[in-house]
Amino acid sequence: MIRKRNIFAIALLLMGVSATYAQHQVVKDNRGRTMQVYIPKAEEKADGLEVEYTDTKFYGQEKELNSAASPIEMEDEAAAISRLIKRVTSSLSLTYNPEVQKYIDRYVKQGRRSTSCLLARASYYNPIFEEALLHYGLPMELKHLPVIESGLNPKAISGKGAAGLWQFMPTTGREYDLQINTFVDERLDPIKSSYAAARMLADLYNRFGDWSLALAAYNCGSGRVSNAIEKAGEAADFWQIYEFLPKETRGYVPAFIAANYVMNYYAEYNILPEPTGLPEKAGKVVVTEDISLAKIADVLNMDIADLRMLNPQYRQGIVKTTDGTATLLLPSEKVKCFTDNVSRLYENNENTENQRLEMAASVVKRTMHNPHS
Repeated sequence: MIRKRNIFAIALLLMGVSATYAQHQVVKDNRGRTMQVYIPKAEEKADGLEVEYTDTKFYGQEKELNSAASPIEMEDEAAAISRLIKRVTSSLSLTYNPEVQKYIDRYVKQGRRSTSCLLARASYYNPIFEEALLHYGLPMELKHLPVIESGLNPKAISGKGAAGLWQFMPTTGREYDLQINTFVDERLDPIKSSYAAARMLADLYNRFGDWSLALAAYNCGSGRVSNAIEKAGEAADFWQIYEFLPKETRGYVPAFIAANYVMNYYAEYNILPEPTGLPEKAGKVVVTEDISLAKIADVLNMDIADLRMLNPQYRQGIVKTTDGTATLLLPSEKVKCFTDNVSRLYENNENTENQRLEMAASVVKRTMHNPHS
């Protein structure tokens, strides 16, 4: 158990650790209460440097930590956290330092309730992430990347247009074979976006040969990381090129390390998952014909809002098949009901095509009358 002391809490206040957050999503708990989930972000340094960001999240570098805290107390806490971080993974080199500590504090101190929500959402989404990472032979610890990307909200959309759990920009999404059209945005598809992200991370690791650099490139692009390496004298480590990276990226890898630590050792801080309305476990089924979410919800006796929440990629309420198939996420207990009622699902399904054409016409009409579309 990590030792907690009042002097350590006071020391954090004296060091000026900020409680600034980047809001990402609104979720509901198991009682239907609306609550905010936040992702930690660092304060901007007042150096006047402007950087073009990939999205609205901002991971900047705060002022250097001062010596207000007791070195002995800090050493005890830091040594304990450092030891635990090293136990998280043997595949990734996760470094502990004061920059990482800032993000840990945000998860376990100011953002305790947000962390509780993240834990509950992680229990649902992690098996999906793990399946995709395993397919490409990648470290399982990468499953915590969506924690800092989207707050585990599949409908998260940044100010720059990045979307989904893994925050794909449209161009990058299409590059990794994600469909984006009137009826579907597969960046919001928990399964397909996870496979696309795993493939992208594999490509980045093959290019840089170092996971910290691959993660930095996921955030700011391969070109910027390559430029930073060149400026640092062909250094091949995130911390060696740290000062040459965009401010957002300088905080990105520390935030990832903190997320890994907290998602493994949250119990050390007496934090427990707080249900947010997601099922306990996801079940995947295959749809072989275009069909409305309303029809599926009716046959399975589900609330259509719950079905949409699990499958936000279907923009018009129609499950659109590609080459005769489409995937659908359901609560695991509804999978058998789905398979037992396939014949009912596809009864009178010729109406679906008419619905699709009507929706397409409606979309075109709205677009023609909206000069800002």
